[in-house]
Amino acid sequence: MFENMGNWLLAIAAEMPFETDWESSLNGSWYLSPRRHMVEFFIYNMVFLSTAHFFYRRALSPGSPISRLFSSYVPPAKKSRIEITVQLLLTISLAITVYQKWTRGGLLYLLQPCHMSAMMLISILAGPKDRKWPHILLNIYFHIMWGTMLALLSPDLRDYDMFFEVENFYIEHYLLLIAPVYMIWSNRYVIWPASMDVALMSFSLFALYHSMILSTVALVRGQNLNYLLMPPPGPLQFFGKWYRPVMYAFCVFLTMSRYFLVELVIQYMPRRKIHPLQSETKDGTVKRKTL
Repeated sequence: MFENMGNWLLAIAAEMPFETDWESSLNGSWYLSPRRHMVEFFIYNMVFLSTAHFFYRRALSPGSPISRLFSSYVPPAKKSRIEITVQLLLTISLAITVYQKWTRGGLLYLLQPCHMSAMMLISILAGPKDRKWPHILLNIYFHIMWGTMLALLSPDLRDYDMFFEVENFYIEHYLLLIAPVYMIWSNRYVIWPASMDVALMSFSLFALYHSMILSTVALVRGQNLNYLLMPPPGPLQFFGKWYRPVMYAFCVFLTMSRYFLVELVIQYMPRRKIHPLQSETKDGTVKRKTL
């Protein structure tokens, strides 16, 4: 069955060489056979869909500790100038990235996790704090921001040759680390306690984005989006055709960085004093709004 599906994939996918060009980080190849792509596609998506649904229900079910945090949350009155500045800097950096990708003809690479993280943080900063979704997205981001740290520790700049492209790479990635630290300090967001359910939910959603969306787009367009068609130079090459399961397993481990890296900031960073958002009741008394 998978042999036939592999042939089907080969027919509809972008034309790619079977020999891998290690000089480029952009162009894909059939480093993994079409049959293997199909087998892994079904396995990964079934597993990650199931675990994402299971741990989401455990973490955010009515009556859970996290849901009780929402019920007691009081939205702050207004965003500070610092928050506006952080949002503006992220937006400018992302706009520069969009222009650079557009100039090169690589808008597809805006789907890379770090650029999507920038969009996510901008949405969180701009989103209404009396709604749950900005807080949910922020706490998920706490578990996947290790990707930004890895990008800074081992930057892959093989195809960065435009003016200000390398500089903007570092600006964007440092902002992706600074912004959540500010959000913790700002005291405007519901910060969840460390939870294995949330960690595994976050990993499952992150992995599902790779296995379902990025993998599909990479095959259709023939681009090595986030190394889903072939591994980057380095340790993952040692595992050969098994590099993707090793990569996912390593990502589970890195997701747990929330327990020590982010947790240190959450536990020891002082919080800004803020005034809660208030609304008047029908009888003229003031009532604090909650989610």
